[in-house]
Amino acid sequence: MGWAWAALRSGVPRWRAQNSSSSSGWVGSIGLTIGPRPYSAAAPSPGHGGEEEEDGDEARQEMLNRWVHRAAQTTFRDYLHVKRGLCLTDANHISERSPIFLSELLEKVNKTVTKAADQDGEGPRFRSKVKKKVSKALVRLFHRRPVNEFRPFFESIGIRSGECDPLLPQDLTFLADAGMLLESYRALYSYGVAHDKIGKIYLKAAEVFSLGQGVLESKLEALEGLGFGKATVIKLVISTPTVLVHDPAVELKTFLQWLDDIGVQPDWIGQFLAEYQSYNWQKIVEALQFWSDFGFTKDEIGKAVRKHPDLLLEWSGGRLREVVSNMQNMGSGKRELLDLLLNHPNLKCEDVGWNISTGSFLLHDIGMSHDDVKKFLDSHGWIFAAAPMKAASTILGQLNVGKARLRRIIMKEPRQLMNYKIGSKVSRLPRCKPEPCVKEKREFLRRIGFVEGSEDMEKAIKAIRGKGANLQDRYNKLVEKGLDPEDVAHMVKMAPRILNQKTDAIAYKISFLVHVVGYPPRALPAFPRYLEFTVDKSKLKMLMYSWLLQRGLAAPQLTLSTVLSSSETEFIKAHVYKVPMGREVWWKLKQEGGSFGQEEIRWLLRRVHCGR
Repeated sequence: MGWAWAALRSGVPRWRAQNSSSSSGWVGSIGLTIGPRPYSAAAPSPGHGGEEEEDGDEARQEMLNRWVHRAAQTTFRDYLHVKRGLCLTDANHISERSPIFLSELLEKVNKTVTKAADQDGEGPRFRSKVKKKVSKALVRLFHRRPVNEFRPFFESIGIRSGECDPLLPQDLTFLADAGMLLESYRALYSYGVAHDKIGKIYLKAAEVFSLGQGVLESKLEALEGLGFGKATVIKLVISTPTVLVHDPAVELKTFLQWLDDIGVQPDWIGQFLAEYQSYNWQKIVEALQFWSDFGFTKDEIGKAVRKHPDLLLEWSGGRLREVVSNMQNMGSGKRELLDLLLNHPNLKCEDVGWNISTGSFLLHDIGMSHDDVKKFLDSHGWIFAAAPMKAASTILGQLNVGKARLRRIIMKEPRQLMNYKIGSKVSRLPRCKPEPCVKEKREFLRRIGFVEGSEDMEKAIKAIRGKGANLQDRYNKLVEKGLDPEDVAHMVKMAPRILNQKTDAIAYKISFLVHVVGYPPRALPAFPRYLEFTVDKSKLKMLMYSWLLQRGLAAPQLTLSTVLSSSETEFIKAHVYKVPMGREVWWKLKQEGGSFGQEEIRWLLRRVHCGR
């Protein structure tokens, strides 16, 4: 019972606990329910209410919880050290880093702990009394039912409680019976491996803990002998502990030979190892060979690795294969890939695929067809790999160009795209020389009577769209509909955008004006903007005016500008509300003629004239 007496004599340090707002009891961090103190020898201070008393109860409960847990921790430590023969360092580590196991122990002696906490008392004597009762209860529990020491051990080295059960030995209960496990554990933390990382090693390669007397220490030294520093060896062992199961010199021989050939020191690349990853050295060697097969010299491979070590290590070389595959699909060769790796040190290799996608979006947004985008990506998609592109609207605004000109720039010199990446400064481009279609526009305008270099000509060139032949067809259509050529030229000067209409649209609008509404073609030169309006916008007012004219309710032959230039509200006030049945006819026309074509409008007009 010497270990038990040592447990009862030991002190009780502080323990952090969680609070609860329950008034009938409190659940601490160890899961014990401690009831509030029913009576207290100290009289309450005057002027303080129930809230003050409740705060005092919570503080006392938190204090009791710290005492109980620390008493359990100390008792378990002394049990492992004195009764089971573990060294004090190991016993202390296990007891301090297995809180879930200790909580389970205290749940088994919950009644004793609760009874001790409910007793009246204050100060060191009361603390000692609580501590002794908890320790005695645990001592009896340990004598009556020996605990499986592997569970708290696994918890103390970072293995979650849910992962412990499959790892528990079937025929062992005490750690002292697993001498090789403890020796390997001590060798690792003595070397510098953090306690909570040892569990990761055990989960990945449990064979490391049964290598034999002194074997683990010799393998750790062997890794240092291969050129790795101590910090690198620790990361190497945590991430890929299988290197300790085999001969490290054999396991890493080809990899180290490659590093030597490309001029990279083993300890330098070790700083980029990640403990959360696991490395397959054979696949990394295959990735280096893949690089060589692609046409890279060993000197070029070394430069690329020094710029982007993550490209080689991530996914055991899988990231390298992914990047090279993406670049090959985009039409790049060795020169483009080497340029990408050496001249873009901030390149994130995992973003290469996304960067190419943003480039594809840019090409679509500036009006390239799907087939053209695919062809461009097949031949020059590697240009997009280094960084994401700016949005199409941003590039167009900064260059002060249109989509057509930007497409021509990209198709003529694809490398210009490198200047349009996010973060790059883009300057405005100078105005381009007149295009062939501009010359055709000038020639057409001269033929119909415009003066070269005049303000009217420059205004018309900016407003009209299309080639000279198309503009001539539209001009001819206006003449065919009964307009004098001089009137057409006047109309183009007044409203040049009328030539942006298709010939069918021009014919339809003039037919509607002449045959449905009853205006002669000569009404157009006075208000050529009529041809710029859509039929849906103008026909409602025109039909209403025709109905009023048939009944003598409107002035005859109002100019088109008088009928169409006013807003709908002004038109209704001036022509609809002032006549009988005006509102009914207006709303009937608006309801039934909203989307009618020419024949349907004639039919609707006949219905209105019949008084329906």
